[in-house]
Amino acid sequence: MTRTSAVLGLLIVGLVVLGGAAPGHASHGHWHGGVFVGVGPWWGPPFWGPYWWYPPPYYYPPVVIQEPQVYIERPAPPPPPVYWYYCRSAHAYYPSVQTCPEEWVKVPPQP
Repeated sequence: MTRTSAVLGLLIVGLVVLGGAAPGHASHGHWHGGVFVGVGPWWGPPFWGPYWWYPPPYYYPPVVIQEPQVYIERPAPPPPPVYWYYCRSAHAYYPSVQTCPEEWVKVPPQP
């Protein structure tokens, strides 16, 4: 039996025995009274423990508002220059000619 059920049992028995009989009156040899079973007013601390003080306040951590990060996009580097490669002896450009007996000549592209 737990402490809570024992206390609850004693509370019910105490209410029935001590607070039960309400004053009545007798008439013609009969008793006209009543029995009160329930919880009446209570002005003391609670029966189950000394909890008459207020609970401590809740702690709310401070709110930190962060500014959003700012990203600066750098401009893309210019593309590397594109050249056409010309073979003088073949009088043609790469990839039409795959090999050239002399050095390739870099030529800027033309529209």
